[in-house]
Amino acid sequence: MSKGTIICIDDDRLILNSLRDQLQRIIDDTYDIEVAESGGEALELFSELEVDQIAIPLVICDQNLPDMGGDSLLSYLQIQYPKTRKILLTGEANLDAVIHAVNSANLYRYIAKPWDETDLKLTVKAALKSHLQDEQLIEQNRTLRAVNSQLKGEIDERQLVQQKLQESEIRLESILNSLDDVVWSAAVEEFQLLYLNPAAEAVHGYPVSSFLSSPDLWLDVIHPADRHQMVHFFDQLLAAGSLNIEYRILRPDGEIRWLKNRGHVITDDQGRPSRLDGIIYDITEQKRAQAQLLHDAFHDELTGLPNRNLMMERISQSLKRQHRIPDYQFALLFIDLDRFKIINDSLGHLVGDQLLVAIAHLLENCLRTSDTVARLGGDEFTILLDGIQGIDDAIHVAERILETLKTPFQVGDHSVFTGSSIGIAYNSVQYDDATLLLRDADIAMYRAKSLGKGCFVVFSPEMHAQTLSLLKLERDLRSAVDRQELVLYYQPIIDLTTGDLSDVEVLVRWQHPERGLVMPSDFIPLAEETGLIVEIGQWVLQEACQTLRAYQQKFASATELKFSVNLSSEQLQDPNFIQIVDQVLSQSELDGQYLKLELTESMLMSHEEKHIKTLQQLRDRNITISLDDFGTGYSSLSYLYRFPLDTLKIDQSFVSRMISEPKDAEIVNTIISLARTLNMDVIAEGIETEDEALHLKKLGCERGQGYWFSPPMCQQKLEEHLQAGPQWRVQQQPIDPNLSVSAPSS
Repeated sequence: MSKGTIICIDDDRLILNSLRDQLQRIIDDTYDIEVAESGGEALELFSELEVDQIAIPLVICDQNLPDMGGDSLLSYLQIQYPKTRKILLTGEANLDAVIHAVNSANLYRYIAKPWDETDLKLTVKAALKSHLQDEQLIEQNRTLRAVNSQLKGEIDERQLVQQKLQESEIRLESILNSLDDVVWSAAVEEFQLLYLNPAAEAVHGYPVSSFLSSPDLWLDVIHPADRHQMVHFFDQLLAAGSLNIEYRILRPDGEIRWLKNRGHVITDDQGRPSRLDGIIYDITEQKRAQAQLLHDAFHDELTGLPNRNLMMERISQSLKRQHRIPDYQFALLFIDLDRFKIINDSLGHLVGDQLLVAIAHLLENCLRTSDTVARLGGDEFTILLDGIQGIDDAIHVAERILETLKTPFQVGDHSVFTGSSIGIAYNSVQYDDATLLLRDADIAMYRAKSLGKGCFVVFSPEMHAQTLSLLKLERDLRSAVDRQELVLYYQPIIDLTTGDLSDVEVLVRWQHPERGLVMPSDFIPLAEETGLIVEIGQWVLQEACQTLRAYQQKFASATELKFSVNLSSEQLQDPNFIQIVDQVLSQSELDGQYLKLELTESMLMSHEEKHIKTLQQLRDRNITISLDDFGTGYSSLSYLYRFPLDTLKIDQSFVSRMISEPKDAEIVNTIISLARTLNMDVIAEGIETEDEALHLKKLGCERGQGYWFSPPMCQQKLEEHLQAGPQWRVQQQPIDPNLSVSAPSS
């Protein structure tokens, strides 16, 4: 048989269903559960249950409802249904808002969203137990009053009445002795305990007899910090009629416990106070759970540092202090770790997490106790420097952090190197919103990354204007493909032995309607950051294949020509990449043997097994795989052996110095020899002089590209060369600086 109905109120149907399912597992079939999606619906439900005389021991309500605040609804229900226990669900991260919601409606407890099912179970069971105990006491009092009334009307049956009264007292004593909560009764005139059940000893740590013989002990056990509010408790109780108060006590063993004392004034037939009764609940575990929930709401689970919510609170406090104290100064440091993704991908997330914990401890040790370091998420940290003398103090801290992070971290069996880029926002700019200070520190951090990482930048208002310009560029880039603003440029790759055109590297440019020709270095990083690189890369691949197929049919010199297209890391990780390549080859009717795909060593560092499988699938389609900028990255022989590669491209930094620097010449020679040993082709990049071309030819390098032959050229210029024949004419005309930047398409 059901003991009553529990009502759950939330405007989110998914949350409501989840709450109901969890409650059914907690209470089994002992209580019915009803749900409502608004305050109005809940009030109608209360009225219907009241008409049917169905008990409502517990209501669980979300703080934010579509028609009224959850705390307002519970405050109203407290007046109409005071015996119903009330629990508030809240998603508020603001500490003041949470505390206000708890206190405003005289709640039994609040539960933060998303909740832990174990915490929900303990809270609900405790609330139902509390309601049941109150009902038992009320029923017992009702029984006693009925017995007393009967005694008055049945004077002739004194003996029978006396027997019933004794039985009633025994039952009451049995109930009171079995309770885990402390039940007390005191005289009105001068505080003197009349009754105290055995639970008092378990809760307070002192025998019941000590309290009955020493009235002052009641106040002496209260924690000194809370004693002031309990001195006048009984006077306030007499004035109010009923009173709830929470306080701490000190047990003899030194343990601190939280108690909730609920007192009531009992009156005689004339309405005069006759005694004071009350129940004391041990709410220590609830307080600990609340404290843990508050801690979790404002701290990072991995590092234990304050999280974004608490950092924003601290920044807001500093802003308020700035308005009160004119010469008060503070600064915010925004720290982003360099190369953290590589560490995570190569060594695993466990090592990455251990590194974050180690860095968190390091940052704490770099600061004063008045400063705050927080983890925003991922590999991003912030530091609030409170009460500094000027910007030089913030710069000094940033320099110390950068220098400290140069030291390798020992994480398990791994010695891990990382660095950081730091942005500094200083309150020389008058801020009224904490989010703006965080935004500007973030902007400065990204500026530091763009300068080469491992450095710091102090924010200036000009940076914000540049960021807005970058946002506009991002909006324009998102529609550049649809508006057909992207165009292809082509850089020839020449056979150094015959002088014939061998391959063509396909490069992308953006013909912006306002900015003119935008180079890849100005928009490819933005495309990679926003994820647009996948769409742009697919467009480049499709356009290149269609163009090459058309050239093969139009020009005799292009029948064996190959187009080389750069890949981005995002394309290679796309699970649909192979299907996209198949679709492009099918639609363009281009044989895969005429397509070359270029990638970099850093792209192979992560997801090795997956990339090996992908590259092998490309090789199965006769597509050539080229490793770009070899020598500038990891240059590990294990990669050359493991991955199915066809071509090595020598980076232009070695080519440009090989004539004057013997070490660079030796590196070039080693790469060529290594490629020959592995039966791979070699292409030298950045050839700018005849001497470089002749030297590479002498070393056995098969092919090369660079300004000596031609800068990247437009489609019309390439067609003119194809029309003239395979023999390539060395560039004799001045190079247009707008076309001379050879940057990858993705």
